[in-house]
Amino acid sequence: MICVCLQKILEFDILNDMKLKTIFVLGLVAGMMSCSTPADYCPVTASGNDLVFPALAQSWDEGIPLGNATVGALVWEKDTALRFSLDRTDLWDLRPADSLSGNNYRFAWVKEHIRKGDYRPVQKKFDEPYDRMPAPSKIPGAALEFPLTKLGKPVQVRLYLDNALCEATWANGTQMQTFVHATEPVGWFVFKNLTTELEPVLVAPRYRQEGNSAEASPVSGQDLQRLGYEQGSVIRKDNELVYHQKGYGDFSYDVVVKWERQGNTLYGTWSITSSLSGEQAEEETSTAMLRGLAKDYKAHLDYWEHYWAQSSVSLPDSILQKQYYNEMYKFGSATRENSYPISLQAVWTADNGKLPPWKGDYHHDLNTQLSYWPAYAGNHLSEGLGYLNTLWNQRDTYKRYTRQYFETEGMNVPGVCTLTGEPMGGWIQYAMSQTAGAWLAQHFYLHWKYSADKEFLKERAYPFLKDVAVYMEQNSIVDSKGFRRLEFSSSPEIYDNSLQAWFK
Repeated sequence: MICVCLQKILEFDILNDMKLKTIFVLGLVAGMMSCSTPADYCPVTASGNDLVFPALAQSWDEGIPLGNATVGALVWEKDTALRFSLDRTDLWDLRPADSLSGNNYRFAWVKEHIRKGDYRPVQKKFDEPYDRMPAPSKIPGAALEFPLTKLGKPVQVRLYLDNALCEATWANGTQMQTFVHATEPVGWFVFKNLTTELEPVLVAPRYRQEGNSAEASPVSGQDLQRLGYEQGSVIRKDNELVYHQKGYGDFSYDVVVKWERQGNTLYGTWSITSSLSGEQAEEETSTAMLRGLAKDYKAHLDYWEHYWAQSSVSLPDSILQKQYYNEMYKFGSATRENSYPISLQAVWTADNGKLPPWKGDYHHDLNTQLSYWPAYAGNHLSEGLGYLNTLWNQRDTYKRYTRQYFETEGMNVPGVCTLTGEPMGGWIQYAMSQTAGAWLAQHFYLHWKYSADKEFLKERAYPFLKDVAVYMEQNSIVDSKGFRRLEFSSSPEIYDNSLQAWFK
């Protein structure tokens, strides 16, 4: 708008009508004022499928989820503060798994112990290290807080599904809106009608604290300080907060928050970036502030409008209808064409001072498989490619694992693995499943079946299935009736990882 106004100034240099020039100058001032302030508010569209609550959630795992498959936030209340739990997909401690380092693990050794009825060495080799060691693991990002001691408690909290935006409303007229940009690694917040001073507080995870680190199971999450990191610090620079955290090896990540206060409106943006990406949080937030809230929200709305337009359902049961759209919202928040797949907690890692449950890893059983079923009949093939592209790009890692553990050619996929596809161990009936690759290969088939993309069939689906078939052929036996079978099979969690979990 300012550029247009400046162009008009040049035009007015040739005008002699003083009255017209006066009108223009007044218009220029008004235009500059509107350009220098955020949008009055982010327009929203209410839906019967929205989530509406009379108060903020009191725990991280019940918070309002916002995300774009790369960064995410949970909106909830902790210790009298409005809290955004900030996360990013590639925040990982990628140290090698103790039980799988070197070249001393093989399925043939497992089968020998099954035949002998002596399964304890297998449990000690693969299961106990996963339970005992804190890493490899997904790690949390940070938290952004606004003191409720100044604001009081909101009287309504709403997630607008159509707009992927969370709104909180206070009795005195104060309103807050926040969203994670659909396509950029930033989040926005805006408070309107503030009646008190308010600034954001950036809270770093406690990687170092007094006392001994408590032991815990991988299910409930081990203490963060067991990772052994030096505690990062939060630095204030005018209206900016910067947090840098060093992780394992050469890994590090950064969180930056920037904000402005204009009258009774507070608005700002945040970003998390990791050393595994080419992005810089400082640059992402600065660029976002230059683009402005209104422009970013418009781009955000355009994405979600297109997403929702891909398909719809109409169900006679309003509860099922709402649940369907709630789940499709989460799907749209957790996957993109070029994103990593949906892990156990996706972009909403635990914010409770611990590592996430089951280390927030990739369980390539139903946990990832079922998460992507909506992509096909739901006409979200583009979003589903985040899953398939990662599986495709990590084939060399899978093949190395297959040669090492199963001692075959072809390819199987670890049932439990890291961000980069490395096996992590655990209950090997599913963590190192003999059939995980075959089930994952089915998704390549489904993508081709629904897309009718012959190039995808030729370049991706067929080569992936062929590699899995080569492995399956070598890892199975043909019985006297001509049926191909596994020597030992298992249902993933039957009989609690005991010897009885294996059967013919």
